[in-house]
Amino acid sequence: MRTERQSNASFLTYDRLCREVLWNRDMTLAWCQTVGLIAKEMSCPTCKEPMKLVETFDRLDNVKWECRRQVNGKKHRCEKSIRSMSWFEKSNLSLEETLKFTYWWSCDLTQGQIKQQLQLGTHTAVDWDMFCRETCEVVMMNADIKQIGGPGKRVQIDESKIGKRKYYRGHHVEGQWGFWRD
Repeated sequence: MRTERQSNASFLTYDRLCREVLWNRDMTLAWCQTVGLIAKEMSCPTCKEPMKLVETFDRLDNVKWECRRQVNGKKHRCEKSIRSMSWFEKSNLSLEETLKFTYWWSCDLTQGQIKQQLQLGTHTAVDWDMFCRETCEVVMMNADIKQIGGPGKRVQIDESKIGKRKYYRGHHVEGQWGFWRD
């Protein structure tokens, strides 16, 4: 499987992520817009006209959507975060930190390893780990999957019961069964 990934030109290595996406803020924003992680355009909720992307120093990303137009003789000023309605919306991490966390999570680094690399607090690492898992769960639940595997495909299924022994005694485990496929 590793050789399949390496031969796939679209596979994003960590070096490519840093070189082509995280090199600077403008490249990061452009890439996030290209792949649909943040909006390419935003309409003003007041006048319904396109908002402009402007630099600012009062936001984590140093950029925001802004509209300063006049409607019916009245001036209005509307601002929106570039994170609005996106994967990043409620995060206090920078776009770069979020992308790195997501990348490393998808590469199966442990929560502890990611926490150490990004110098995150335990609570933040746990929240993002859970958010990534829940997002995958939602995608899988909404996917119209009829068959796994197929001709020339090997399917590996594992099962585990998740839980802990009550009072640390006996062998009976309270918990839920989970099934994974590789």
